[in-house]
Amino acid sequence: NNLHLLSLGLIDDKGQGAFKKAAPAKKPRPRPDKVEPAGPARRSARLDGVPAEEEDLPLGDGGAEEHWSPPTRAERDPYLCWWTVEKDKPGVQRPPLTATQRRALETPLTQQERESLTLAGGEDDWVTDLLQFARAYGGKHPDAFCVPSRENFRKVLDTVSVLASGDGVTCSYRGGTFDAGVQYTPRQDLDEALSRALKWLPKKKDKSNGWTFTHPFEKLKQYQRALFWRHLFPFVWPAVQPTAQAEASARARAAASGTAEAAEWRKMGEAAAPVQAADQEDE
Repeated sequence: NNLHLLSLGLIDDKGQGAFKKAAPAKKPRPRPDKVEPAGPARRSARLDGVPAEEEDLPLGDGGAEEHWSPPTRAERDPYLCWWTVEKDKPGVQRPPLTATQRRALETPLTQQERESLTLAGGEDDWVTDLLQFARAYGGKHPDAFCVPSRENFRKVLDTVSVLASGDGVTCSYRGGTFDAGVQYTPRQDLDEALSRALKWLPKKKDKSNGWTFTHPFEKLKQYQRALFWRHLFPFVWPAVQPTAQAEASARARAAASGTAEAAEWRKMGEAAAPVQAADQEDE
């Protein structure tokens, strides 16, 4: 019999069974008495087949549904000149952009127009002049050419300062310095300079969202155009008459344009109506 059981693999050669005797099952532990919850039973919208947006929400003391939401940030006034705000004064509102001002800021200057630019004060004073213009018209959101935010204005100042001083632009995205030793002025060919800058630091490698070169150079070009047509911006440059170059350019552009546009260009050569400048005190 053992030989037959061995041949079947039911015992080993020592006569022991191949299968161990199962241990006796442990007695189950007694379960504690179930305690029913004192409050209302919890329900699941998913298990009840109710869409999440239709699930009843708890009501507050006021009897209406209460939804938490983060506090909304106060909307920035795009025409409030924040540098004029004082404790006892609400600040000066910049007038909306006119059609002639928009045309001036969006039309590139010719080389002749750019080289004819004259600067108030010395060659080093143009940065202060630019900043006075940029803080009033250097914004982009929510309206083009609105008053910029303080933070964006500071970013423009950082780049313009090192270009004007000749220190050049450095950044953390690559080594070296762009245009070190080159002192920029408003007569600079900014399209050519920006083209070189974007080769030095391509857009795909610029992690600043354009604040290393693209945005500051765009503000510089806007200042160039406004400086040429500065008689159209009395909010920044009050009581300024058109220069001979501006009058000549307005006539030339009018002659080269169609009938409707010619009238607009002729207006460009005329002085704008006076407005209260940002730094003027109320009488």
